[in-house]
Amino acid sequence: MNDLTYTERARFLAAVQDMGEGDEIPEAAYQLIREIEADTAAPWAQSDPLAAERYLAARGATAENAAANAAEFELSFRALYALATGKPAQSFQDIVDWIAKNVDGAQ
Repeated sequence: MNDLTYTERARFLAAVQDMGEGDEIPEAAYQLIREIEADTAAPWAQSDPLAAERYLAARGATAENAAANAAEFELSFRALYALATGKPAQSFQDIVDWIAKNVDGAQ
């Protein structure tokens, strides 16, 4: 457990962002956002809890792999979306659209 609040940790990372070596600070920021997202239910958690699983299956994952990896996939992409946009995803479709533009469409 970390004794600092999320806000204190974020301020620290902002203050030292130019001091890190390699991906040290970006990785710490990503891990902080993952913690925040993990502690906060997705807005679609009640209304569409299988959104990530369906998405992975639609992209070619077997039903077994989609089910096994959906939670980690959703958490990771909620964190990436939040870091990239500066705000949390309000729907799973926000993540789908972001992936289409910034992952699938990035050349």
